[in-house]
This record gives sequence, structure tokens and C-alpha cells, in this order.
Amino acid sequence: MDIYREISHLNPRQREAVMHTDGPLLILAGAGSGKTRVITLRTAYLISTGVAARSVLAVTFTNKATREMKERVHSMIMIRGDKGSPVISTFHSFCLKVLRREIEHLGYRKDFTIYDTSEQVSLLRNILSDIKFYDKSFKAESILERISRTKNEFTSSEATTPADKPIEEASARVYPKYLEALKSLNALDFDDLLLLTLRLFREHPGVLEKYQERFRYIMVDEYQDTNRVQYDFIKLLAGRRKNLCVVGDDDQSIYGWRGADLGNILDFEKDFPGTVIVRLEQNYRSCGHILKAANGVITNNEKRMAKSLWTDRGDGPKVRVLKAHDTDDEADWLAKRIASIRFERNNPYEDFAVIYRANIFSKPFEEALRRQRIPYSVVGGTSYFENKEIKDLAAYLKIIANPSDDLSLLRAANAPKRGLGTSTLGAISEFSRTQSIRLLAAFGRASEITGLSQKAVAAAGSFFDLIGRYKELFGKGIEMGRTLKALIEEINYNNYIAELYKTPETVFRKTANLDGFADSVAYYESNGQSPSLHGFLETLALTDLMESKEEKGGRGVTLISFHSSKGLEFPVVFIVGTEEDILPHRKSTDTVEGIEEERRLFYVGITRAMNELYITHANHRTRYGKEAASAPSRFLEEIPAEFIKKLDRFEELAPEEEKAYAEKFFANIKAMLGD
Repeated sequence: MDIYREISHLNPRQREAVMHTDGPLLILAGAGSGKTRVITLRTAYLISTGVAARSVLAVTFTNKATREMKERVHSMIMIRGDKGSPVISTFHSFCLKVLRREIEHLGYRKDFTIYDTSEQVSLLRNILSDIKFYDKSFKAESILERISRTKNEFTSSEATTPADKPIEEASARVYPKYLEALKSLNALDFDDLLLLTLRLFREHPGVLEKYQERFRYIMVDEYQDTNRVQYDFIKLLAGRRKNLCVVGDDDQSIYGWRGADLGNILDFEKDFPGTVIVRLEQNYRSCGHILKAANGVITNNEKRMAKSLWTDRGDGPKVRVLKAHDTDDEADWLAKRIASIRFERNNPYEDFAVIYRANIFSKPFEEALRRQRIPYSVVGGTSYFENKEIKDLAAYLKIIANPSDDLSLLRAANAPKRGLGTSTLGAISEFSRTQSIRLLAAFGRASEITGLSQKAVAAAGSFFDLIGRYKELFGKGIEMGRTLKALIEEINYNNYIAELYKTPETVFRKTANLDGFADSVAYYESNGQSPSLHGFLETLALTDLMESKEEKGGRGVTLISFHSSKGLEFPVVFIVGTEEDILPHRKSTDTVEGIEEERRLFYVGITRAMNELYITHANHRTRYGKEAASAPSRFLEEIPAEFIKKLDRFEELAPEEEKAYAEKFFANIKAMLGD
């Protein structure tokens, strides 16, 4: 690929963004403006000008974006013969690599484990039990949410203790014990990957300087989604050179609820004096009427940087808006409309998307599509990694890799059951505390514990020996997939599954998951550089935690939430349930900031549409089993009337559309009859 020829095909603003190399650069990339092409070309262009490839760092938010960018960049620089490669990574993957090398500076061992959400919840429940916190109204999940927010905002635990919010006070009580417990287990949670790397850079200037010298050119994608910790981390890494390019769109900032700070992009020019701003406003995705509707909505936000999307694709059809009688009426109309468009134009079902505020609204649309025999997939189902059998096997691997991981040990010890009941585990745990030894070591010394039965001592010793043998086998770093299959067979896990799940279909699916998990270990081993059990567990943790945030569709019509739809595009989009208390959500209407984020959410939904956009609302909607009157969303009034065509429920097609539909119908009938 000729990089300079590729650059010549860019529009003027894109070209400016690619060829500006030194100093702070803010690329305001509107929806559908080709930003991925721009940042990959910019990476390749830097290297073509003589910048060492290994000194370029590009940071993204999702594994999907990382893979896409790596493929594009490597295809460009390999043809040029460059031996080095830029580092293209998610925030969390990059920080994980730094911590694997440097975390001993912070008092952790390098064989630390990464806990997922369910493991964090289990740990919090144990802490709540230990401190005899009996208020059952405070769920561990709610406390975890507040702890995560505290970490992402990089505030102290004391800052979250207003007297009028008891759950905040409870969270503050638990927080230091949670941190202490994680460290004693030599474990990190997902937020720690960022927070501890920032702490490392702040407390150890020599470590920071090493990485500043290594990475002289830094790019950050989706900058509007960064939180305070990510902002501080990037600012430190950019150092005195400030060769920092950030790419984002303040109009698509929709993750404030999970810590994203809109101010990071709005204040970038102030934080980095001398910033050059390049606006990418030409949209290559959507037709004109769709973009004009989107512009009409988003200009009502006060906190934004001025930009206006445009296209040379032509206006296309106007945005169609339908007022339905109730939820079922809306869903029935939508399913029939999809059927008619498919019949008329032969669009594949994958061209259609139904976008709603949250997955709780999918049910009536699923039922209506089923009645029309239309295939569909709902984005946002249960993760593969949440299956019990996967978590059980992962627990075995984690305790084999990290002997301090007591939480994983306790899960593995009873999966399958091996005669180690609650009282036995309690006695072993108490022995480990009194002897100041690891819990795993206490299993090996179970014969010294007073009161344990011979059977319990044998079971504990057998488990200790099992972990020791497989630690040695996995430590060799070869045939890990085959080793895991041997472990599954030795602990009779397939029989355990058969006893636990009675139906043949479930047992077959669960067994297939076991085989798939073992195969994934083998795949990692055959494709990785210097494969190791730690390396596989890192891949597993980041795939689980990152890809739960980058939802995937499947076959048929895609049913998806606004948040999950970001970054996707579909020829025909239906935005449903556009009513007050849903969009904007009733919990977001108390503040200007809340309303503006909801408006950005609507804007994201609109700009997913390529050719056609339908927006629906109902006079009555069933929510939580009850039907109530609904009012149209205030955002509908913000779409200029000249870009809208209002549909009557019983006159869905304009006369010219009806004529075309009828002609198509009779042509199809004639073709089926053979003349």
C-alpha cells in the first residue's frame, strides 16, 4: 500500500489531521467521518517520516478497535519493510503490561490475579460478613459500583461519605478493607490496572521517565470517553514533548454514568496550550435528511464544540416518525414494516436495527418479530465468561498461577464437591490465619488441624497435591490445552456437569463450553509469543472485561440499546420508545448535564442510520407489567419539521410507495407462477 497515495485520497481536513505530527492535536471526528482511516494513516505516516515505530503508542477503548487498527497499520508498514511495530493497545492492556514489569515497586508480586465483577462481589460479601454489616438493603453490587466510581475519579474514600447517604458511608467503611483484601490476595480489579499504573508513574519518576522516553508520539481514540484517571495517566506519559493526538467527538460522549469526563475533550485546548484543532465534519455514512435531523437535535446542547455534519450522498428519504397507540401496536407496526421493506427491496435482515433505551424494552419487539417469522438477535445477552463451568475452570487456573488467590481456591475446592464442607473450610481458613500461612499451604497441612475428620484431611491433601502437580505441568508452558483437558478429566468435571444439569440439551451445551475453553487455551498457546498460564489468564480477563463493553450482533434484525449501538451502522434503523421518562430517562432530568447526555444518546442513535430512519413513540406503554400514558420525548420537537414525515398508523405508505409495493408484489407472484 502506498501511504502517500492513500493520503491523496483523503478530504482536506482528513489530510491535515494525518500530516500534522508534532505538538498537541485535537481531531474532532464527527459520526461517520472516517476517523479510523485517519488515525491509522497518521500512525503509518509518522513512521514513514522516520519516527521509530516502537516509539509510537496508539490507545483505544475496545479490543475490536485495537484489532482493526493493528491490521490496517501493519499492512501499511510491512510493505514499507519496517521491522519495528507501533504499540496499539487498549488502555487496560497497556497498563497490564506495564504492571507485569513494574508492580513490585508498589509492593505486589508479578504473579497477581485480575478479578472480574463476580469475584469482586464475592470478596465484598465476605468483607461485609466479617465486619458484621447486617443491613441487607445494601447489596454488594451497589457498594462495588461506588468503589469503582471512587477509583475512576481518583478520589479518597473519605470523599464519599455524606451523612445523608448511608450507602456511601457503608462504601467508605468497606473500601479500605476491600483494598487491603485485594493486596493480601495479590489480586487487582479492572479499575486497578489504570489506577495503579497512574500511582506507579506518580510515585516512581524513574519508571515514568523510562516510558516517556520510549513513547514519543501518543494517540488516544474516543477521547471523549476518558475518565479522570486516564486523563492524568496520558498527561504524565505525554511529558514535556506533548506530542499527543487525541481523537473524539464530544457529541458522542454517552458514558458519564461510568466515569467518562466530558471536560477532558472540551478543555483539551486549555490543558495543552498550542493545540491545533481539526474538525472532521464530512459524513460518509448517512443521507442528508438524517444528518440534518441529528444536527437539529444536538445544537440544543450548550456544552459542545461547534461542528455540523454534512454529506455529498444526497438527502435521501425524510425521517419517518410514527405515533402508535400502545406498546404492542408499535411493535406490530415495526415488524410488518420490516417485512414489507424486505419484500419490496430484498434487503437482508442484517440491514435492520431496532434501537431502544435499555434491553428491558426488547420483549414486545421480539414477540412481534417472531409472529412475522423474522429472525433477530438481541445484543447484550449473558456473556460466555459468566457460565459457571468457565468460572470454575478459570478458578483452577488462577490458583495454579497465583498461590495467594484464596477466593479462586475456595471456588475450585468445591467444584466439583470433594467432601470439603463449610465447617472444614472454616477450620482450614482459621488455621491459615493463626499460622500466618497461605490458605493453599494450610490445605497441605490439614493433618495438623484439630477436629478434622480423616476424610476431610485426605480431601484437603489431595486437592493440595492436585494444584501442585498442575502448577508444575502448566509451568512448562507447553501443551497447556491438553493439560487443561487432563485436569478436567482428573477432577471428573464432566460427570459433575451431568449431575448438576439434568436436561441433555443443557449438559451438551455445558460440555461443549468445557471443550471450547480448553481449545481456547490451545489456540492461545499456538498463536502467542512465549505462551504462559499467566499470559492466557491476562488474555481471558481482558477479553471478558473489555468485550462485555463492545457488544456483538448476530444473524437477523439487530435489537440493541443506544449505548451498545455506538460505533455501528445499519442501512435501516428504527429508534423506538422515544418518550418522556424513557428518553430522556426520568433519572436524568434533574440536571442540565443529565439532559444533555440523554440528548447525545439520541444523537448517537440517529447517526447509526445510513439510508433510512424511523422513530416511533406510543400513547400508552407497558412498563414493569403496567400500562401508563406516555408523552412524546422533548427531543422529537428539536428535529426541524422540514426533515420529518409523520406516518399515520393506518396509512403507513405514501401513494407512490404503495404503487411501487403493489408492482413489486405482482411481479413476484408472476415470477413464482412462471409467467
